[in-house]
Amino acid sequence: MMTNQGPAVSGQATRHTLPERKLFAALAQARATFIQIGLFSWFTNLLMLTGPLYMLQVYDRVLNSQSVPTLAALTLLMLVLYTAWGALEWIRTSLFNAIASRFEASLGNLSADAALDLSVSHPGKATDRPLRDLRLIRRFIASPALTALFDAPWSPIFLIVLFLLHPLFGLWALFGAVVLFGLSVLNQVLSSKLLEENATLERLARQRAGEMVRSVEVIDALGMREQVKARWRQVFDASDSSLFSSRNRLSGFAALTKAFRLFLQSAILGIGALLVITSSDGSSTPGEMIAASILMGRAIAPIEQIVGQWQSIISARSAWQALSMALSRAAPDMQSMALPPLKGHVSIDALHAGPPGAAFPVLRNLSFSLSPGDVLGVLGPSAAGKSTLAKLLTGIWPASHGVIRLDGADIATLDPVRRGQQTGYLPQQTDLLSGTVRDNICRFDPHAPADAILSAAHAAACHELILSLPDGYDTDVGEGGTYLSAGQRQRIGLARALYNAPALVILDEPNSNLDTAGEAALQEAIAGLKARQATTIIVAHRPALLRQCTKLLLLEAGEIKLFGPKDEVLREISSRQPGLKVRTIGTRGESHG
Repeated sequence: MMTNQGPAVSGQATRHTLPERKLFAALAQARATFIQIGLFSWFTNLLMLTGPLYMLQVYDRVLNSQSVPTLAALTLLMLVLYTAWGALEWIRTSLFNAIASRFEASLGNLSADAALDLSVSHPGKATDRPLRDLRLIRRFIASPALTALFDAPWSPIFLIVLFLLHPLFGLWALFGAVVLFGLSVLNQVLSSKLLEENATLERLARQRAGEMVRSVEVIDALGMREQVKARWRQVFDASDSSLFSSRNRLSGFAALTKAFRLFLQSAILGIGALLVITSSDGSSTPGEMIAASILMGRAIAPIEQIVGQWQSIISARSAWQALSMALSRAAPDMQSMALPPLKGHVSIDALHAGPPGAAFPVLRNLSFSLSPGDVLGVLGPSAAGKSTLAKLLTGIWPASHGVIRLDGADIATLDPVRRGQQTGYLPQQTDLLSGTVRDNICRFDPHAPADAILSAAHAAACHELILSLPDGYDTDVGEGGTYLSAGQRQRIGLARALYNAPALVILDEPNSNLDTAGEAALQEAIAGLKARQATTIIVAHRPALLRQCTKLLLLEAGEIKLFGPKDEVLREISSRQPGLKVRTIGTRGESHG
């Protein structure tokens, strides 16, 4: 029975978020390894006393005694200790690399999900930033910056040793450490905002560069190259200027820090020489002077390293915050219902929805139901909401209000992986993934049986087409399927949609790029779906697709105007518009409607 629709609103679906603690939990898994690193840091820093002690003994004992055997023994001991230091430092670095690798591995799937969810929630703005942020954090964990943080607690110990050598040595080193710490704080205050601004501009420049590359055909066809380059160059120049300023400031602080450190080490030699000259009882020696210089270098080295790695620290902090936000916004934290084999019952109740982030719903108060074996043709003018409805039925976009049910279960509560495996979907723009024809048809299932792949190809009536390709099912389709024509991509995309004989199939303008042979193959595929009682929904613009439909849905301005058996809907349309021919139903050129 044909129905007309009016407005209504239902309950809003909710979605839980993933908190930031996931990042800390990933690091907490390496707690034991961090303890090992701390232990190795204790030994490596302790072994750094080898140089000062060796100098002290050579100047104060060997030169006074003129003993070659003592020098040889001390040198051999020094070689053994430095060899041990090198081995421990290598182990410590390997542990940092292991933590970084495990951290990225533990969050890799979550970050990939976040990137995919962000692309869905921001249509037209595909982003891999969560994955790039994760890689940046990994690099920071294995960088000298984190090593310096583990060495920093040893600075007070080296200062204590300097005080034991002489209070003046300790005071001078303490003064230097305070000044260097002040420089690092000043560096943070003056550089952080500039670095964050530069990161924002760099992202915008990358985005516009990506747009240029993706749209090069239309850019060249319409003579837009210079204008588009100028648009990109405007952001690129701003980014370059910001990068130049931030690098100049950071390098200035690094140079100032290094110069001050060299001054400190040279000045402490002068202090030591003064102590030796003024020492009447010989309590200060040249060996102590050299040892003090080395010890002070070790005491202030972590601070200097932190200043030198400041950009890395700021970038890692920004990446941590951005990744936390991406995970909390995009990653679901909910228990999905188990999904038995779908039968194909579809019901929509008081549905209001639109693209994610839209200011107002594109679809309003949609209610209808379908049974297994129904073939629904969705008609309507441009921007009526046809493609939006298709995306909602696949679960790609969430509903604002109302509910979509598959076999009586709310689609939002179903396991999205199992649901997708039992659903066939052919979007308006058929994008294949880089790989072979076989890979794309079986949805990149490495264990897909050959019979299932062949069945899907036969169901889509494209087996002969695939065999005509250079390598048949093993033909490389290229990135996005660019090695194939638009019609070939659409027919292989149809085979992908029909893989594993799904009970629900949604086809959005499935004949937009097909020739006569392709149209015939599509009709054969729809007839097969109808024969095996699959529920099929077709967004149609060409009248040929209406032949197989059992029901029609007419959308106008996001609302259902007509719904019911095909013949009744067509009669109603003809009665409202006398003389209307079937070939004029629907218009071409819909964007997201």
